[in-house]
Amino acid sequence: MTKIRLKQFPLLLLAMASLSLHGQMAGRLDRYPGFESQNIENRRVDIWFPSKVDGPYKVLIMHDGQMLFNADSTWNKQEWGVDECLDSLIQQEMLEPTIIVGIWNIYDDRHRNYFPQKPFESLNPSTQDSLLQLGRGGSEAHLFSDKPDSDDYLKFIFQELMPWLRENYPIREGAENVSMMGSSMGGLISMYAALEYPSELHSVACVSTHWPGVWQNENNPIPDAFLIYLESHQAEASQTRWYYDRGDATLDSLYQPHQDRVNALYESWGFSESNFQSKAFPGAAHRELDWQSRLPDILLFLLGS
Repeated sequence: MTKIRLKQFPLLLLAMASLSLHGQMAGRLDRYPGFESQNIENRRVDIWFPSKVDGPYKVLIMHDGQMLFNADSTWNKQEWGVDECLDSLIQQEMLEPTIIVGIWNIYDDRHRNYFPQKPFESLNPSTQDSLLQLGRGGSEAHLFSDKPDSDDYLKFIFQELMPWLRENYPIREGAENVSMMGSSMGGLISMYAALEYPSELHSVACVSTHWPGVWQNENNPIPDAFLIYLESHQAEASQTRWYYDRGDATLDSLYQPHQDRVNALYESWGFSESNFQSKAFPGAAHRELDWQSRLPDILLFLLGS
């Protein structure tokens, strides 16, 4: 694919759509309602800035951007609260100035965008077809709106969004200043990003990583496909600092056997606590309030020197 020239983007239109949102939020938020892409569907992008500090900034890329800052506008009335947490750590000089790039999902395309594409394509065709026919919890819609296009989603991030960010905001140069975090399917796409673009990321946090890919463990070949893919990318994995975690309630109750296998793999590769952490939280469920409670330690590991 021909590399996109960012000057072709309607940046003035995007800038005019930028909002500064205050109220209960710590820091400042610039909102771009329809960030254009030549790789995936246009979507909303939020850029959050800490209070009382100037750039140049580190960058933390987060998926499911609509769930990060404002519980009043989320589907379950929960949020990560990452603005308050990160702002507090920066004001206490425990972390260096960092901005958050919150990429909103498109509900119908979330599974398609976030499901690692190469592991999906490694499954036999009949399994792929079966997965594409799965329903989405109680509705007639399919879980996958189409075959996974996470390779194009990552192209959007690293070939369109990040170069545009560097042109328009005071951010620090170098991959050592870029991190990524996501939960559930967002954990899967964060893992995939670090292995597909190892020279672009310093660290990733894969929170409550949805290793089953669907909603059950029984007769499910997906976790094996993910592990085989991960096993074949030791060299790429060695370039990144890794954080994983899981609870054991609600959907997180499915994750222990898969996360244990992933942990054993990293241990066999010789990772240490300085570049790999995997934590379990008894009683923690698959929801933003539980992820919010873990944020201080995650951010210190992810963004610390």
